[in-house]
Amino acid sequence: MSFQDSRRLETAIDSVRNDAASSQLSEATKAWLAQLMTIWASGYLEAMCRGAVLEYTRKRANPKVVNFVSRSLDRLPNPRMDNILKLVRRLDSDVADDLRDFVDESITTSVNSIVGVRNRIAHGRSANISVGRITEYFDNARKFARKMEELLQ
Repeated sequence: MSFQDSRRLETAIDSVRNDAASSQLSEATKAWLAQLMTIWASGYLEAMCRGAVLEYTRKRANPKVVNFVSRSLDRLPNPRMDNILKLVRRLDSDVADDLRDFVDESITTSVNSIVGVRNRIAHGRSANISVGRITEYFDNARKFARKMEELLQ
């Protein structure tokens, strides 16, 4: 996944959010849309992390190192906040400290909840997510993503 993937997913999530808010959909349909948005939000986090780290590496390392980092990111664990901060810390501890200082409880809860709900959906368990809740989570995740992109310039 790349930055382009993250931007495409961001657009898709915003589109579904607007459609769900402005139409007369059944509650069951809204629940399915919320699950879809959750899966896309998780993909957005993965693509954003991968893209930001690769861009940072491309600007600072030779192509062999970039290739190594790219292959390593193929095995990126769930994009929970602690995993993301560990990844950034391996690149640059100062950037990781700045990112950690930016992150508040609502951002951490949102990022971790996106991953947790996505995992419940993937394993066929009850997701209990609404369009409003995933919208809130995604808005916080997007704020975090923008900051991460800024710090990894």
